[in-house]
Amino acid sequence: MEFALLLVFALVAGASIVIAKYTDVGGNPYPFNRKESVFSTVEATFLSLLERAVGDKFKIVSRVKLIDLIECKPGLSKKARRAALAKAKNKQLDYVLIDKTTLNIVAAVDLVNNSNKSGHKAQKDWFVNGALESANIPHIRMKVKTGYKANEVRSAILYKIGQQPQPVRKPRTRTEKPAVLSPSQAKAHSTQTQLAEI
Repeated sequence: MEFALLLVFALVAGASIVIAKYTDVGGNPYPFNRKESVFSTVEATFLSLLERAVGDKFKIVSRVKLIDLIECKPGLSKKARRAALAKAKNKQLDYVLIDKTTLNIVAAVDLVNNSNKSGHKAQKDWFVNGALESANIPHIRMKVKTGYKANEVRSAILYKIGQQPQPVRKPRTRTEKPAVLSPSQAKAHSTQTQLAEI
């Protein structure tokens, strides 16, 4: 009889521990609320910019695990494979560009914030960079800043993946003006200078 009581007590105690493990103090096993957005303001803004810049050429996937892009080379020992996968497991990329037709991986894009106020990467992650380079996946790091234009982002990305040379800006040359200009020469020079600076 005492054994049966002890067994019932042990079962009740065990059930209490299991229930406590999966519930909060109020008894709710799912203590969650929905977030307002999947993206931070910076991430959403940059995603919109990426879509305008290269959305016609590539699908854009966000928050991709590094391990989803790479795999270990054949011939590694089990120990080396485990160590490499353990390093890669918790790494994440902000965006990945995928070819619309073949669905092949084209490039990885990371936002970089040197002030690190918005939580984005500040220091270069040498493991991520080395792993992507080893797998022949271009790694594009874009500074977080305002004022990007879609065509500039497109040009930088296409240059990085080797599909188009980055346009070369011609240096502006200033014409030397004579020491003394007549009124008509001064007006003509002023007009030429303004046009050269647009």
